[in-house]
Amino acid sequence: MKASTNPPYLKWKSPEGHELTFALSADEVVIGRKSDADIVLPNPYVSRQHARLIKENEGYRIVDLRSTHGTYVNGQRIEMCKLQYGDHISVGQDRLELLYLARIAQTTRIEIPEADDFEKSFNQLAAILPAEASDLEKISSVLDFQYQWGKSFSSEKTFQQILQSALKISGAERGFILLKQEDAFEYVVGLDGNGRRLSPSDFRTSRTVVNRVAHEGEAVFMCEGLASDLAQQESIVAMNLMAVACLPLRWISAAADTPEVQGILYLDSTKSMHVLTGLDQRILTKLALEASNVFEKLEMIKGFEQRKILEQELSLAQETQKTILPHSVPHWQNFRVYAFNQPTRYLGGDFYDFLNLSECEFAGVLADVSGKGISASLIGSLLQGALHMQCRSTTGLEQALNDINHFFAERTSSERFVTLFLFALNLDGHGRFINAGHNPAYLYRARSKEIELLESGGLILGAFDFATYQSCPLALSQGDILVVYSDGVTDAQNPKGEMFGEERLIQLIKKEAPSGGEALEKAILQSIEEFTRGMAQTDDITFLLVERDTEASPPSTKTPKE
Repeated sequence: MKASTNPPYLKWKSPEGHELTFALSADEVVIGRKSDADIVLPNPYVSRQHARLIKENEGYRIVDLRSTHGTYVNGQRIEMCKLQYGDHISVGQDRLELLYLARIAQTTRIEIPEADDFEKSFNQLAAILPAEASDLEKISSVLDFQYQWGKSFSSEKTFQQILQSALKISGAERGFILLKQEDAFEYVVGLDGNGRRLSPSDFRTSRTVVNRVAHEGEAVFMCEGLASDLAQQESIVAMNLMAVACLPLRWISAAADTPEVQGILYLDSTKSMHVLTGLDQRILTKLALEASNVFEKLEMIKGFEQRKILEQELSLAQETQKTILPHSVPHWQNFRVYAFNQPTRYLGGDFYDFLNLSECEFAGVLADVSGKGISASLIGSLLQGALHMQCRSTTGLEQALNDINHFFAERTSSERFVTLFLFALNLDGHGRFINAGHNPAYLYRARSKEIELLESGGLILGAFDFATYQSCPLALSQGDILVVYSDGVTDAQNPKGEMFGEERLIQLIKKEAPSGGEALEKAILQSIEEFTRGMAQTDDITFLLVERDTEASPPSTKTPKE
C-alpha cells in the first residue's frame, strides 16, 4: 500500500537484523542509548543522549549532543547539519547507520507467521543447516532464527530454550537463570535435565560460586569435581554437589555507561557433567550472551512502557497547566495586551496572569519559578492561586506579596524561589509596580522613543521570610509599551553558544515598538527563531506587552499564544 503525504523518517537495522523505521513528526527527536530517548540504539559506544533532530520549516536539522564518539553525516563528523534526502547518519565508534528519507514512498506489509508455522520451522531447522555445520553454528543459528521474530518475542520461551541447550551440552542436572535484585541474585526460570520446569521453591544455588562470578565477571567451569576451596562450602555440601558451571550475564542498564554483571546462567549436578571442550565453553558463552540480550531487550521494553505512561501523565499535566493560564487577554479599556508562553518541554515554571482589582484598576504579573518541570509548575500554580486570593483580600499589592513571601518561605526549601514582576494600572495609565528579584522590565516611551528600566530592587520571593516589598510609581502615556519578560528570552542561545541578550532585546524594542505592540510581539518571536537557528530551547520563554492606545479604541480580543 502506498502513502503519499507522510512525514520524513529514519530507517535502520536493529542488532537482530530487523529493518526499523521512525516517522519524524515531533519538533525534537532524541537519539541515544538510554530508554528515555525517542530512538534507542543499545550500543555501549552510543551516548545516553547522543544527538537531537530538530524540526525546521522544511525537513530536520541534526545536532550532536557533545557525544563521546561523535555523530557523522555522510562520513563527516558534525556538530550540526541540515539533513537532505538520502543522507546517511552514523553514530558512535561502531558507526551505527541511519538513513534519512524525506518521505515514505511505499509501505511494505510484513507477514508474521502463525504459532504453528513458527514451531514447524523451528523443528525443521536442522534440515536447513549444512551437515558439516559445527555445534556452535547450529545453536547460534537456532538462537538467531528465534530472534528474527521480534513480533513473536517471548522472554520465557527464549530463556527455556537457552537452558535446554545449556543442560544438553553440559550434562548438568539443573539449570537456572538469575537476575540481580539489590544485593542478591534471584530466580527467573529453572529447568531440570529432563526439560521439566523447576519452581522457585526448588531454587538453590552455591552462593559462593555465584558471588565469585558476579564479583570477578569470569565464568567458572568445574565439571569433574569442585575446587578444594569450594568443596567444603556449606551450600555445596548441603546439596551434595559434584559439578558446577556458572556464567555472568552482562548488559548496559539505563543508569550505567558500560556493561555490568546483572544476571547469572547457573548449572549444577550431583554427579560429574560432560567434559567441556573449548568449543562447548564457547557455546555456553554464546548462550549466556543471548540471555543477556533478552534481559536488555526486556529493560528497553519496560523503559518504553514507563516512558509512554510518563508522557501521557505529562501531557495531561500540560493540558491542566494550560487551563490555569488565562485563555484570553483581558479587555481593558484604553489598553492592548499581548502575551506569549512556551515551556521548555511539557511543563514550565513561568506563568503570566491578570487580575481585575476594581472597576477602574487592573493588575498583571509575570513570574519565573526556579528550576523546570513538574515541581516548578506545581509551585507556579500554588503561587498563582495565592496571588488571586491575597490581591483581592488584602489592602494593596505590597501587603499581598509580603504575606505570600512569608507563606512560601515557611513551606518551601531555600533552593526553591520565585522572581516576579507585578504591576497595577488604572484606566488613565497611572499605577505602580513591584520587581521581586526579576530582570528589569522595559517601558518604551512613544514621545521620546527612549526606554526606561523598571527595577525596584526587591528580593526574590520565598527565600527570605524577613523580606518586605515596596511598590514604585508607574505611568503609561499614549503609545507607550510596557515589556515584561522572563530570562528565557534573553538567555536563548545560538549554535555558537551566544545568548540573545538584553542589548539585542532593547534595540529590537526601539526599532519595532513605534509600529505598535502587535508588530513588536511578532518581531520578538521572529528574532528569537532566527537567532537560535534551530537550537533546542533551554528555558521557558514568556513575555507580555501592555500598550496604551494612542486613541480610544475597542478592547482587544486577541488570544495569548502558548
